[in-house]
Amino acid sequence: MSCRTMNVRCYFLLMMTLNHALQCNDIFVNETARSVETTRVLNKVRHVFRSSGKQFIVHQRIRPNPNEASLTTAEIIAGRGYPVEIHSVTTSDGYILELHRIPYGKGQKMASTASRRPIFLQHGILTTDNVWLINQNGLGFVLADAGYDVWMGNARGNTYSRRHVKLDPSKEEYWNFSFDEMGNYDIPAVINFVLAKTGSQKMSYIGHSMGCTMFFICMSLHPELNEKIDVMIALAPAVSMAESTAPLAVYQAPFAEQIKFVFDLIGVRAYEPVDTFWNNLRKQHCGPNLFLRYSLCRNTIFSSSDDEYHAFDLNILPIIDGHNPAGTSVKTAVHYAQNYMTGQTFQRYDFGHRENLLRYGQTTPPTYDLSKVTCNVFIFWGQRDKVSAPKDIAWLANKLGNLKASIMIEDPLWNHLSFLFSSDAKRLVYDKLIPLLPLPTS
Repeated sequence: MSCRTMNVRCYFLLMMTLNHALQCNDIFVNETARSVETTRVLNKVRHVFRSSGKQFIVHQRIRPNPNEASLTTAEIIAGRGYPVEIHSVTTSDGYILELHRIPYGKGQKMASTASRRPIFLQHGILTTDNVWLINQNGLGFVLADAGYDVWMGNARGNTYSRRHVKLDPSKEEYWNFSFDEMGNYDIPAVINFVLAKTGSQKMSYIGHSMGCTMFFICMSLHPELNEKIDVMIALAPAVSMAESTAPLAVYQAPFAEQIKFVFDLIGVRAYEPVDTFWNNLRKQHCGPNLFLRYSLCRNTIFSSSDDEYHAFDLNILPIIDGHNPAGTSVKTAVHYAQNYMTGQTFQRYDFGHRENLLRYGQTTPPTYDLSKVTCNVFIFWGQRDKVSAPKDIAWLANKLGNLKASIMIEDPLWNHLSFLFSSDAKRLVYDKLIPLLPLPTS
């Protein structure tokens, strides 16, 4: 390894460690305890948004409402004129997850919800379910208007799912999880909860990035749940990471264990929560200016994927900042780093030889058996995606037990976050995935 390469990597290690050391005391700033009630319907609070819900027309396009940067997911939904419910789901290992539901579309009648087919959306790493809503034609709204009963999940450890029946999120023990636990515990809990609430026998599932990781783990470890999924749509699935060229993989993954050691030493528990000194500074001063956005003000979710703002309405960037990054565990980032360093594989968390033997009965972590994913799966992928690289998508397609199609987005510049934030997402992705779903009413 050249001295220059070593210096670059050491620089990234040092800057990342110092950044998180500065953020450590800010992790739980502005965290308020949420009610433990299972459901809250927010239709009655729409009047709060009379002033903030205005639509501003610019060049025949609806300008995003900048006030949404400081609103919760439920407030964004209500402010757009949709019904919304908040549900709490407790996993078998005690984590309390918050789900948000749009039971029907704008102007539709509540009485028709009993026959509507439920569809569940799961976000990726470092985000929350608001990524399905930030665009004016966000997938959550598009599906609700198409007649579906839309449920949106939040992974353990993010802004909305930071509670536990016993563990304190300010303590290290709470953060002892990776995406392995998310797939093993979170997804089974939400599938069973949604089906019980709706009385439906099956549901559809759409995941982005880690939302796909979680799903494939769930179906590998709990194959009986395949029977409860009629269709799974995988947007930019993050499984094998061997061909990734994203900075988070290339520059940080080789030092993942050392970074985790330093974080443990200085007491960093959460990885990239939203309320940190740097994120708050960026929210206050950056705006949509492109020069700043490609230099000092780049949001972590973009810098880690090295995505361009291709076909974006730049006015949504401050709104994205208001909610993301939303935090996860350091162990989750390390788990992705392990998969990158191991090559084309999809394996469980590597605890080291001794603990692997105790946990798995072997010195190396076992791989997830993707052939056990027997529900109908459709993959959508982008040619410019540096996180879920095309060669890794091809590897995944060959491993799945029941792949129906692997669909390349027509735009050659389509990247990892284009699925969520591009102004062309509805035309190039959402309008094409809806015909693959069961009819919205039974």
